[in-house]
Amino acid sequence: MIGKHPLHRVQRGLALVSVLLIVAVTAALAYEVANRHAFGVAVSRATLAASQARQYALGGEHFARQLLHEDWEDETTRAKDTLLEHWSTMAPFEVDDGSIELRIVDLSSRFNLNSVVGRNGAQNAERLKRLFEYSELDPSSVDAWVDWVDADGEVQPYGGEDSDHLLRDPPYRTANQSAADASEIRLAALFESSEEYARLEPHVTVLPSGDLAINVNTVTDMVLASMVPNFPVADAQLFADQVRDFDKIEDVIATYAPLGASAGVLQVGSSFFRVQVRAFVGDTPWELTSVLHRNPEDGELTVLSRSFGERLDLPVDEDAAETGMES
Repeated sequence: MIGKHPLHRVQRGLALVSVLLIVAVTAALAYEVANRHAFGVAVSRATLAASQARQYALGGEHFARQLLHEDWEDETTRAKDTLLEHWSTMAPFEVDDGSIELRIVDLSSRFNLNSVVGRNGAQNAERLKRLFEYSELDPSSVDAWVDWVDADGEVQPYGGEDSDHLLRDPPYRTANQSAADASEIRLAALFESSEEYARLEPHVTVLPSGDLAINVNTVTDMVLASMVPNFPVADAQLFADQVRDFDKIEDVIATYAPLGASAGVLQVGSSFFRVQVRAFVGDTPWELTSVLHRNPEDGELTVLSRSFGERLDLPVDEDAAETGMES
């Protein structure tokens, strides 16, 4: 029997190696295609969930507007706003494939930082100094805030204008206009740590109005104490801890006489509200913060600002999140 030529055996070996190589490359390509497909599906699913969560958050804002308008439509509650009303006591609720947490904050419960200039600006600046003191902050820093929001270049006793801030690293100028966000006070007052601002933040806001209007039915204890120099924080805490449902300021002053000196800035109703929404679709969250103005004449709600990037102070509702994840 004549044996096969060695060249034939070599050719057969090369052919086998080529086939194995082709199979390996094909398998690798198939794995890569499948992997990319799975990744694409995951990205699409995440994008869809985020888009749906965003729409749920906007729906939560719309629901808040509806609640506030319904509150205005009720003639028995139109003239006042309290923490006992439905808009202030919303619990998390479920929606298809997820859940929504909603919180409405009455901004008239806080000190309007833009009120330290203009009409009654000097008096309001003194009130803000008391609020700083109660928050364990340097009251003289208020002068720097006044310089930040006033339109002139005149420096307050402990303030600072462009010539001072341009020496910082990095340098920056004063706003010389009403603040758009309460956090601007960190630049103006040169807070050394985020903890300092954290002590003040629950008690302050910025509103497009330069007036100071405080709702006694919702006001925080330290803001109320800052309204007059002879109203101790301890008394303000007792006031804030009670169930408040005042129909008119005269009823408050009749019981808390020292507050009479600030009757001009006290009220029982509100026009500005902050809405915080956290929506879940599965385990995908979306957070939204909006500032609303409610016209006291016709109850119309206007969105003044909307932010999707602000970190919310809503506590995460673990049950709501798990419900969304299980849906």
